[in-house]
Amino acid sequence: MHIHQLQLRPLTILLSLLLSSLPFSLSQRTPSENLVLADCGIGLGVNGGSTSREMIYYPGDVWTGNGLETYRPTMMVNVPWSGSYPWGQAGGVSARMPNGDVFQVHINPSIKDPIAAGDAWHTYEMNRPLKCYSYHCDKLYKLDDGKWCSSAYVCNHRGTPYVKPNPVNPTPPAPPAPPAPPAPPAPKPVCDAL
Repeated sequence: MHIHQLQLRPLTILLSLLLSSLPFSLSQRTPSENLVLADCGIGLGVNGGSTSREMIYYPGDVWTGNGLETYRPTMMVNVPWSGSYPWGQAGGVSARMPNGDVFQVHINPSIKDPIAAGDAWHTYEMNRPLKCYSYHCDKLYKLDDGKWCSSAYVCNHRGTPYVKPNPVNPTPPAPPAPPAPPAPPAPKPVCDAL
């Protein structure tokens, strides 16, 4: 081997390692996440409006698949009233989650259920926007003060506002039917011999 080939070998190995890890570094970290834009205490606020607006984060499914039952979210942040409904504000709205992640949301409030109505981004994955769907569903989450939150928009990477989750313990398939009993043997000819 020549000296310059020996010098290139560590560089070649390093480049190979870096390139082989590239798909992992470009892959999405949170493909199943959901951000729900919710209105809470509907009917209890001024002029029958909501008492609070919340961004609610789920790292996976929102609904359990058991009717309207939902999983418990991992993070939530209140979006203060700024004089207009936050989910349709010109220029969008942003809020910082307890873990420091900032979500920015832009919604077209004239879009009806269950159509895509906007987009959301968060600082942990700015290159992976979430699509937001108009999806109004009551009793999404109950706040500590007893007020219920209803979803207004569901943002995710799934192409639909709601994906019915796979059951954790699916019902096992029914056992196969037992085989049919064998046919009785054909009667043997009777021979009366005297």
